[in-house]
Amino acid sequence: MKLDKIKLDLKFNQKRNYKLITPCCNKSNKNGKFINFIGMGDPYGYCHSCGKLSLPKQEYQDKKGEKYLWNENLVDFKKVCDTGIINQIKTEHRPVDHSKKVELKYIDPALVKKSISHQPENNLLAYIRKTYGDEKTERVINLYYLGTDATGYTLFWNVDKNLMARKAKAIKYDTTGKRTSKVRSPYLNEDGYKACLFGEHLLKFGDKEKDIYVLVESEKTAIISSILLPKYWWLAYGGINGLTSDKIKVLKGYRVLIIPDMSENAVSIVKRKLSVMEQLGIHVDVWDMTGGRTDEQLKQDLDYNNDLEDIIKKTQNNYAN
Repeated sequence: MKLDKIKLDLKFNQKRNYKLITPCCNKSNKNGKFINFIGMGDPYGYCHSCGKLSLPKQEYQDKKGEKYLWNENLVDFKKVCDTGIINQIKTEHRPVDHSKKVELKYIDPALVKKSISHQPENNLLAYIRKTYGDEKTERVINLYYLGTDATGYTLFWNVDKNLMARKAKAIKYDTTGKRTSKVRSPYLNEDGYKACLFGEHLLKFGDKEKDIYVLVESEKTAIISSILLPKYWWLAYGGINGLTSDKIKVLKGYRVLIIPDMSENAVSIVKRKLSVMEQLGIHVDVWDMTGGRTDEQLKQDLDYNNDLEDIIKKTQNNYAN
């Protein structure tokens, strides 16, 4: 069955909703930095605070005009039974009653294994294979359970220290290994799927007394850093606001180094977390790659929002020249 993507007409609604809680930062929108798209529900729009784009699930249609959505649990397309995307938004993003405790759910290991063996590989893995070779690529695939879904997205599975898959982030990369704006979460918090640190399962294999666990923002940075600097254990907290108490409490007693991306905001958010982490019994340090430079200075130096992989590449290019 051949299906075609249905393109969304993305137009900003100039009237802000100041009462909503942003889906990306999980903060109040009192400052109006989150702007919705016309004709879509509150969870969808663009956040000028963190720079993230929130979109509904991609819809597809067949030659008859019937609409479908990709279902991660069934690993197949499922027909949309309602009348369109507006109804889909209303049902999928139903209000959450936080007074009710949602039972923690785990993902079927068979789905994880199936995604790891999926062919063809996603663009990110193809880029890593071309850049670093087959042996190192196979190592990180097995180390981090890197998968591919049926639409070519890279699946970053959140596997906890008990080796249970708790959630997944799906990101589309281009052929050069660059991240696109296409990001989705196949498993939702309100359904019981709670994120942990990407790479949390690596805590099970290291030496708590001797090894250093390095936390970076993005999953890709953790993977590439694991190739370039394999003597450390590399984890990711999944974005600028990803150092939540639920994620970091598992690090009690571990030696941790955090390397935020290069911006004043990213560094300040991490530094505000240090006292909390120390109270939790985490031995933590921060490597501030900005060197105290402002965002304006970082932009002039072409370093703004760069991550560790960017800095390593820049250093290598400088030596080569």
